[in-house]
Amino acid sequence: MRTILTILAVLALSACGRVQADTPAAQREAVTKACLDGELEAFGLKLDRVGCACASNVLQAQLSPKAMTALEDHARGREKGFSAALAGLSGDEKLMLDPERPAGAPDLRKVAADCL
Repeated sequence: MRTILTILAVLALSACGRVQADTPAAQREAVTKACLDGELEAFGLKLDRVGCACASNVLQAQLSPKAMTALEDHARGREKGFSAALAGLSGDEKLMLDPERPAGAPDLRKVAADCL
């Protein structure tokens, strides 16, 4: 009985350490990695390690959940998901996440200005 309880405790601890996909923490992790890899330069984000971590936290707080999901989809290479999420956005968020936005349109640097 003691062995079974020990095994269950170890399994429970290992399960708690994993970050589930599509949670805010997983979104921030994906956006930070994409920022570090230079995949978010089209959206105006070209930062160092500290700047990318800061930007992912600020973006999580400032953008709508739909916009953050679209950014995560782009970061993870899910182009169909990104296109569908982008179509569902409106206003400044849609412009910020449009890789072919017109010159002078707002970009993600506007939102993450404190991290620059």
